Amino acid sequence: SGGVVFPLPNLLESLRSRRAMRRWHQAAEDGEAADAVTLARLATQAREIAHHARLLAQVADRRLSGAQAIIGQIDRPPQCDWAWRPSPWAQAMHPASVAGAVGGTRLADGVMLFHDCPLAEITVHQTRTPDSDARAPFVLSVDALGFRGSFLSLAMDLPVEAARSLRRSHILGVSTLFDSERPIEMFVRLNIRQGPNTEQLVSELRPGDRPGSPVIAEFDLGFHEINPAKLENAWIDLIFERPEMSRVRIRDLTLTRRPRADI
Repeated sequence: SGGVVFPLPNLLESLRSRRAMRRWHQAAEDGEAADAVTLARLATQAREIAHHARLLAQVADRRLSGAQAIIGQIDRPPQCDWAWRPSPWAQAMHPASVAGAVGGTRLADGVMLFHDCPLAEITVHQTRTPDSDARAPFVLSVDALGFRGSFLSLAMDLPVEAARSLRRSHILGVSTLFDSERPIEMFVRLNIRQGPNTEQLVSELRPGDRPGSPVIAEFDLGFHEINPAKLENAWIDLIFERPEMSRVRIRDLTLTRRPRADI
């Protein structure tokens, strides 16, 4: 079958040209000595090239990931009306690694690492999955050596439309695949902000009897007060208990929503 033929635009031709690459490299080295007019002209061109190259890289990551990670490849329960895979497992992070991560480190849009450990011995690293049959194209590892804090968590904002459409008639499911170098307790907390108040629901993530099977936590919102008029946003926290001297590999994480049965 024939594929679509894309004419090479000047942008890609310039990127593939060794001469052009050498010129950009030299311009970067000479940037400190360049005059303001030259710098302004080069900066505009560099930003344009970087923007288009970044878009191309994102498309390539999505197409070549070996797993169509967005909604079509998420296991959905019956009657599921919404499914989502947070960005650390769906697309490349920039940078892919953060060493000595402090509390409040931003990993991606809407994804933050929080902790209160005074030691700079926490590393977060994203890698492409080595498994050809994996649903998520990326794996996120959290490596803690010494740890003297009281908490370590990953916070992930739900998309605004999904958060504001939560109702008491919903069950929200969180499914994750993870392994660790030593036994570790992990919890997931759902936070729903309604005006000045935040409703918090916590569930422990306990590995099942079958190694490699997903760990699922469910939040039945029917038992909690939710006022649609006051809903602002919602997020989940992955909480690591006593993470010291261990590496946790989170191979996938997805959220799904379905209607609860009428009681």
